[in-house]
Amino acid sequence: MVSFAVTQEGIWTVKRSIESHNHELAKPDDQHLLRSSRHITDESASVLKSMSDAGISTVNAFTYLSEEVGGVENLGFTKRDAYNYLQKERRAKIENGDTYSLIQLFKERVAADNMFAWDVQLDEQERLMNFFWADGLARIDYDCFGDVIIFDTSYRLNKYNLACAPIVGVNNHWQNIILGIAFLSDETIESFTWLFTTFLRIMDNKHPITIFTDQDQAMARAIETTLPNTRHRLCQWHIYKKAPSKVWCFNSTNKVKNLFHTCFSKCDSEEEFETAWNAMMKEGNLQNHQWLNDLYKIRSKWSTAFNKNCFNLGILSTQRSESTNHVCHGISKPTSSITECFLGLEKMMKTWRRNEKDEDFKCSQSEIQPYIKSSSILKQAALFYSRKLYSFFEEEFLQGVGGLCIEYSSSDLTMFYVKSIDKCPDSKIWTVLFNSSQGTIQCSCAKFEMMGILCSHCMRVLRQLDIVNIPEKYFLPRWSARARKDLYAGRKITNLSNSSCLSVEVPGNLKIRNYVCRFAYKISTEAQGNAEAEQCMLDGMTSMARNVQLILEGKKINNTNPVCGRKNIKDPAKCRPKGISNARLKDHWEKKKKKKIKNTDFTAPTSIQFTPESNGSQSSFM
Repeated sequence: MVSFAVTQEGIWTVKRSIESHNHELAKPDDQHLLRSSRHITDESASVLKSMSDAGISTVNAFTYLSEEVGGVENLGFTKRDAYNYLQKERRAKIENGDTYSLIQLFKERVAADNMFAWDVQLDEQERLMNFFWADGLARIDYDCFGDVIIFDTSYRLNKYNLACAPIVGVNNHWQNIILGIAFLSDETIESFTWLFTTFLRIMDNKHPITIFTDQDQAMARAIETTLPNTRHRLCQWHIYKKAPSKVWCFNSTNKVKNLFHTCFSKCDSEEEFETAWNAMMKEGNLQNHQWLNDLYKIRSKWSTAFNKNCFNLGILSTQRSESTNHVCHGISKPTSSITECFLGLEKMMKTWRRNEKDEDFKCSQSEIQPYIKSSSILKQAALFYSRKLYSFFEEEFLQGVGGLCIEYSSSDLTMFYVKSIDKCPDSKIWTVLFNSSQGTIQCSCAKFEMMGILCSHCMRVLRQLDIVNIPEKYFLPRWSARARKDLYAGRKITNLSNSSCLSVEVPGNLKIRNYVCRFAYKISTEAQGNAEAEQCMLDGMTSMARNVQLILEGKKINNTNPVCGRKNIKDPAKCRPKGISNARLKDHWEKKKKKKIKNTDFTAPTSIQFTPESNGSQSSFM
């Protein structure tokens, strides 16, 4: 080492010099480990950031960069430097507070997308409790495909333990779509009420026909209050999963298990359900079983027999929402901020929408080839349905033609009894009603009323009557390969909320947005390239925006969120999920010692510390 002293005149004097080293000199291969030699170049920093944003782990990104330059020794920095750099970038995003950064992102999205909407809820200490957002495409999706939604709050992988609550729908390609995302600090009636109220306000007060959730009493009460016109359905999978631990003979007696399954989705009427339920209770001697009796009281929420007249896409569980949670697992981790969660979910939504566009492209560029090329019904369906929905329709058609037979028909050909072609003595029989004058056909399985495509039983009757074309009203626009174009072109939409299939006009707010967008696009396209025309268009739009704002101010309408300009909003408090204790995990010897103490007859001394029970137990119907 060498130390110097510098005078005011700028004269340097050696004060101390030690020529020997107290360590071995670094070898050329180890030079990158010296602090003075380590530096992340702008190019490497850009690659690290891009790969991290794409969901690639830091160690994999570092490995990729080292392979590119022929080894770690040629890279110029270590793995720890890469971790430190990315952590510094993450801290920079929330430099002014996690909540403040999130609200700034919301404001940026509103500036870029006029239809982007968001809202937050604060507690008494000015901490962020709950927040919700939906971008413009999500709101358009809800206009087109918001008839059935799935809601789940089981995902909590973030630093505050906030519950990620995506509202998921299904598009015309049978793909998941995000209609809005919320983060909730707790799962109380108040939080759920705030969320559903906010969701309806942002979606122009359009109520879904059916909502699927898990068994949560707080959620159910909030839905009853805020969505009175919506049918609330419970996830069958969650109930069926509980059954083995609740019913003692569920696994030992197959007949009880099969009857229980029949009550879920195999009954076509309420009478069939009652018969199967009573047979199950008698077979297992379960008349006094409390869990089953409680389940029976809410049978209309989980059995398909009580929901035949309500459109629900044929969904039986919340697995679509849970698959969304599985995707979220790769986006965030227990240390993720809410800002990082928001950005990660945005990327997930872009990926899903890219997949949807790819499917739209395939539908527009290639024709569906029917399995039976001479069938006029399949040709008709191939021209209308998206590829995925056509596969469902074709399966029903082939099953009806090749797997079913007419057991009996009335003399006037208005009633048909259809059964499987297998001559089983206990084979189920479906009743199909046909009215030639009105052009209607209806089956006791109610597949069309629930899902919107004709069932195999109706197909068998249509084939029996040599009908070559299906009435247009049995092709729902939401399943069309051009669903968005058809719905936004001002065509009539089938009202799915009842089985009469009446037609209603497209909502006014939907038509006006569609008209304005198409009109603005037309003008901008025509004016492009002409400086005078472009300036005229911009001046006109500026004047129009000013006039619209004056009208809104005259009506005292304020669309600005009251928390937009505030900087003192605190980050959320860390929450404890329902049913999870915050107690420290004990090792084997501690557990063994506690077990010994519990087994003794004397009173435990006061010095022994017991773990308190959690006060956040799961609330449910059962």
